[in-house]
Amino acid sequence: MRTHHFELDPRAVQRGFRSAASTYDAAATLQHRIESDLIERLPLLDLRPGWILDLGCGTGHAEPPLARQYPDARIIGLDAAYEMLRWKQMHQERHSTTLCADARALPLLSSSVDLVFSNLLLQWFDDPTPALSEVFRVLCDRSAFLFATFGPRTFQELREAWSHVDDGPHVSAFLDGPAWGAQLMRVGFVEVVLDVDLVTEEVADLKTLADELRRIGATNRHARRARGLLGRQALETLTRAYETMRRPGGGLPVTYEVLYGLAWTPMRLERKEGS
Repeated sequence: MRTHHFELDPRAVQRGFRSAASTYDAAATLQHRIESDLIERLPLLDLRPGWILDLGCGTGHAEPPLARQYPDARIIGLDAAYEMLRWKQMHQERHSTTLCADARALPLLSSSVDLVFSNLLLQWFDDPTPALSEVFRVLCDRSAFLFATFGPRTFQELREAWSHVDDGPHVSAFLDGPAWGAQLMRVGFVEVVLDVDLVTEEVADLKTLADELRRIGATNRHARRARGLLGRQALETLTRAYETMRRPGGGLPVTYEVLYGLAWTPMRLERKEGS
């Protein structure tokens, strides 16, 4: 599904988030801002959900605002990284359940959830179809899937800098809006809406960026990534290439293309046969 044959290592992805459990919330400023943007969209859905699935909940940061928005709902926080969920359980809401499971094989009954909320999980799958199919399966009729993920312009500066070093897989490849729309409709969703927000932040230097990504568990997880330390010459080439992009009197730019998506399930009679 990804361009340039970028193939993620699922075990490495999980290890990264497991090791980042204790540092994630303090470092995930952008991730929390995107989460807040998603929360702000909830009143527009005109839903009164009985059950909410926070898919890829991590430390459960979205749980309190979800509970405030829907005080009568039961919330299921699901993540594959057990260490993240341990942090979540320290501050778990009263009407909340925690599940450690893979988004591609949800341990939930079909048509049992009224809203699936997912902040920055889907980009961690090479092929999102199994996860999207599972979301579609567990949602009730005329229920909503609200999510955020990253688009292809994310880390464009870092990708450009690496191109001066070699042609290896150093930066994730991300699907664009039309590709996500096609995937959602293919599994059965209707009324799909996607919009894009381009965010550019600044970091002091390349080491700062690497440290920030490590603290949120988002370092290179390509299946054929190079192991071991980067050689001195390669590091110098990478640094020089990135430094040419430094803003006057400022830092190095880091672009994030944020895709916000909303999709609905049809009425049961409209669903695909066998769904």
